[in-house]
Amino acid sequence: IGKRTPSPRYWFLWPGVMIMVCASMAELFIQYKTIFFGFKTAYTNIMGGINGQLKKRGNNVAFFEKQSAHQSREDHVEDFATPEQQVNGWLWSIGLIVTLVVTCIIAAVQFQMNVGISILASVLGFLFAFLCIQCSGATDTTPLTAAAKASQLVMGGVTSGHGYTVKHAQTLNLIAGGIASGAADMSTSLVSDFRVGFLLRTPPNLQFIAQAVGTFIAVFLAPGIFIVFMAAYPCLINPDDYEICPFSAPSVSAWRAVAEAVTLPELPIPRSSVIFACVMGGASIVQVIVRHFYLVGPREKWRRFLPNWMAMAISFVIPQTYYAIAAVMGAHISHAWARRYPENFRIYMYAVAAGMIAGEGLGGFVGACLELGG
Repeated sequence: IGKRTPSPRYWFLWPGVMIMVCASMAELFIQYKTIFFGFKTAYTNIMGGINGQLKKRGNNVAFFEKQSAHQSREDHVEDFATPEQQVNGWLWSIGLIVTLVVTCIIAAVQFQMNVGISILASVLGFLFAFLCIQCSGATDTTPLTAAAKASQLVMGGVTSGHGYTVKHAQTLNLIAGGIASGAADMSTSLVSDFRVGFLLRTPPNLQFIAQAVGTFIAVFLAPGIFIVFMAAYPCLINPDDYEICPFSAPSVSAWRAVAEAVTLPELPIPRSSVIFACVMGGASIVQVIVRHFYLVGPREKWRRFLPNWMAMAISFVIPQTYYAIAAVMGAHISHAWARRYPENFRIYMYAVAAGMIAGEGLGGFVGACLELGG
């Protein structure tokens, strides 16, 4: 990526990023009622918790009682868990504090990031986590792309004018964006797991312990797997030193493009690419609005003819064609399977797809080990 005459891949990268951001943001803001309800519910729950703690100490504050009274008037799903099965507040609070402190220390020591930026990234992570959880629950679509790029834009504004070198500013932008989007991603996945546990009526304290054990193992396992892959395929972190790399890492290009766009003194984007990106981004927003407000009721049947803008954006970012070929093959097989054996398809389709995804991941790890072994 640079200021030289752009290649077709570089030219299409910016429309792809713009479509991802615009479509994700539009899907997010179109759920404004759900988001408002979520913030309102969170507020009343916090007020109710404070009021409960005050009552335990024999104190009655009219303000907290009034605010927590709204809690009982909301249409809530009854919680099956008994007080003994709930997770104590001090338990997760300690974990939260430890996580924030460790994040600030690692960011400062490893990447020379001051505490203020680390805390801002953590706060953005909390806000984006809440929005992603609400949007995922309402639409089954998690706007992680919007969260990641929005955090990069915020960090670009924070680091500008503070005397950072371009390289250091880009490093801070990527790390802070990774903290915010990573928090949103993991929070959404965690709530999805807890939702399954709620449907199965698993006690919350047991779910908490299970997730804590799994997280503790993953803290050491994930970096180990990363080290194995980087040792087997060093081209992933040093792409300029190798002519060919087995992995394209398309999302890396999008992250790098945004980091450079918000930190370089001049935008290294061709004018024609900017115009095309704005047009395509606007079209994706218009489609989201039309789908949610016009194609409803008897017109809802026409939704299936609308293009998937996120898939189109990914095709702009990813230069290889085998992803699209694999998707087409899977779609045709699924369509034929569903028409021929609909009941069998309904029962086994997700399990088969999940097994194939997991198998490819495990196969990649085995391949990396074999690559190291020669």
